[in-house]
Amino acid sequence: MIVAMPTGVAHGWGIAGQHIWEEVAHLLPVPGVTLHSMKNPDFSPTFSDAWNRINIGYCFFENDIEAYRHMEQAAAEWDYIVAGSSWCEYHLRLGGVQQTSTILQGIDPADFYPGMPRQDDGRFIVFSGGKFELRKSQDVVIAATKVMMERHSDVWLSCAWHNQWPHSIATMSGTPYIDFEMDEGLACDDLLRATLVRNRIAIERVMVHQMACNNAMREIYLQSDIGLFPNRCEGGNNMVMSEYMACGRTVIASDKTGHADVITEQNALPLRQYRQQVIEWGGRPSAIWFQPSVEETIELLECAYWNRGLLNQKAEQAAKDLGQLSWHAAAVQFHQIAVDLAGVDYRASVTDYVESAELLLGKGRMDLAIMKLKQAIRIAPAEPALYRMVAGLQETAGQMAEAAGYRMKADTFEQMRKG
Repeated sequence: MIVAMPTGVAHGWGIAGQHIWEEVAHLLPVPGVTLHSMKNPDFSPTFSDAWNRINIGYCFFENDIEAYRHMEQAAAEWDYIVAGSSWCEYHLRLGGVQQTSTILQGIDPADFYPGMPRQDDGRFIVFSGGKFELRKSQDVVIAATKVMMERHSDVWLSCAWHNQWPHSIATMSGTPYIDFEMDEGLACDDLLRATLVRNRIAIERVMVHQMACNNAMREIYLQSDIGLFPNRCEGGNNMVMSEYMACGRTVIASDKTGHADVITEQNALPLRQYRQQVIEWGGRPSAIWFQPSVEETIELLECAYWNRGLLNQKAEQAAKDLGQLSWHAAAVQFHQIAVDLAGVDYRASVTDYVESAELLLGKGRMDLAIMKLKQAIRIAPAEPALYRMVAGLQETAGQMAEAAGYRMKADTFEQMRKG
């Protein structure tokens, strides 16, 4: 199975694509199948040149009304569409997509694992993460945290809001809760600070974090007491929030759309009060989002402020619940869908393994390419060419002793053939 997704370390699709690609590389090849990331909202493949005999799409969408306009065509074009949340799957099924199911994004346990409760330093630190835009509801965070900072001199705000896309930042102009003015002449982090100052937030009690690699976020998460995620809509289980909870921190969060797959009364302080909000794009309705209540957000922040023991209890459950998500489990689910679509009689051949190894080499992953060739040897244990290919890669990687062993086996099997 080919994985045709963006890869990277600092944005959602890149992080997901990197993990899924690496995990799928450890599984048996499934010839003729490609797992694609899908564009939002028209469900087209991100990389159209990777179109294959069988095509599985992985989608996240927040503009549900707009998505309905494309679902009939998507159902006809794709062999299977995987939703990033049960909310997305629900809408796909209403839109006529029958070959669908939900696979949640995983958590890398090497990077995100429980830490101790933060040592009391006289501050109560609220963390808010996700790119700054109306959908992520940082306007609600600012409005609610402003009240808390005015009431309590020890309340601080820690925010990881960097957004690389100005058009996305500009959506905050639709906020009913804060004073926002888009200025494309300002760098993102400067614009964020200016917005906080404009809304009379005590900027000396705010930490604005620059964009960081994904594996650097754990330390930022641990230097806070509670996460605040009043997001209006999420097409997935919200990678930042899920990672935060996996680190042993609880959250105040909306329990609608994609959040509903992970937020419970036991692991979080769920927001329950909403007003449905019609979002327009290009002069026509595009989505129905759930606008949270600033008053309820403040109420739950007060509850968190005065009940640190309760936070610790919910944080412990959050770590257990979110620790069960894994990229490996997600990859296995994708792989099983591919196997089912390819047919029960599918068998991976030596050629399939060799082609997989070549693809991995093209991406610079010699370690995984060697692993694929070793898997091919299990099918053809007396094929000298496979041993020589492994030996050549091992020599390039500096694994001289291992390479010598594989060359010796290649020579042995060649002599046996000559006989």
